[in-house]
Amino acid sequence: MKRWLISAVVIIVVVGFFIFRPKANNALKHVTVGFQSSPPMALLMIAKDKGFFEKQGLDVELKEFTAGKFALGAFLGGSLDFSVSADVPPLLAALQGNQFVVPAQLVKQTKSEVRVVAKKDGDLNDAAAYFKAKKRKLATLSGGGPEFFTYEFLNKLGIKKEQIEIINQKPEDMVAALMSGSVDAISMFDPVAYVAEQQMGDNAIIFTDEAIYSELYVIEAPISVKTDSAVLEKFLLALKDAEQFLQENPDAVKEVVAKYTKLDRKTVDGVWGNTNFGLSLTPQLLEYWKREVAWAKDVGKIANDVEVPNVENYIYSAPLRKIDPTAVSF
Repeated sequence: MKRWLISAVVIIVVVGFFIFRPKANNALKHVTVGFQSSPPMALLMIAKDKGFFEKQGLDVELKEFTAGKFALGAFLGGSLDFSVSADVPPLLAALQGNQFVVPAQLVKQTKSEVRVVAKKDGDLNDAAAYFKAKKRKLATLSGGGPEFFTYEFLNKLGIKKEQIEIINQKPEDMVAALMSGSVDAISMFDPVAYVAEQQMGDNAIIFTDEAIYSELYVIEAPISVKTDSAVLEKFLLALKDAEQFLQENPDAVKEVVAKYTKLDRKTVDGVWGNTNFGLSLTPQLLEYWKREVAWAKDVGKIANDVEVPNVENYIYSAPLRKIDPTAVSF
């Protein structure tokens, strides 16, 4: 009889263990995030690598795209929970009538992160002289920050449309195109611009103008977060932990970024100083968006008579204000 009781107790304990034991993986909320795997995405990579998402109860799956605008497209198509891109793609998406919100920037500011890398031509060291010497072929990425920078850059130089041939090209093809001579220059963000500079060596000439524009990277979230922001707040809290880790462990962070981007450490070091990391919402974002509306009209991305939405309505600052009021500066 005693043996029977002991066996029964053992069975109850074992069954109870499997029924009531913590189910760590099943308890986590699965969240998909589309992004371009590049150094400015450091906060995402840190939060994933160091377990900050799990700490908030999130199982975040990072899905890589060759450019942020493609991640945004997947998000708008319903296959992602969140996306991260530079500031131009969401502005264009808003002008097309898409509904979403931007709750935060992943960077406070970048510096000359978009620039022109050109094949050297004699002693033409001035940008205006270089592009006025003859009709150049310049490759850039349509529908993103590089295209907007190119527009502003050439306008400032006084280069007319008929004086230059602008080619839409995938980021992964640009370095080879520049090295082969099929284009004279590329206008692109890091790390593509940096890699082009290194590959071209003494045959490259660099044109920058940080006063014109340098990309900001923003999070896109569904408009439904306005009524239920619980998951978004957890997502932002994890990124806030990542920001603190970055400030305290810059060298370790570079190793994480090198691992996720598959860039060598020299490249990561080379572009690192171009980005001021930090969850934020800055006046510069709205300033850029207003200028980008004028650009979109001028180049025919939207008709002049299209009713332009109030871009400020796409900012949803409440969750970030709740987490860190000082991060919102407008």
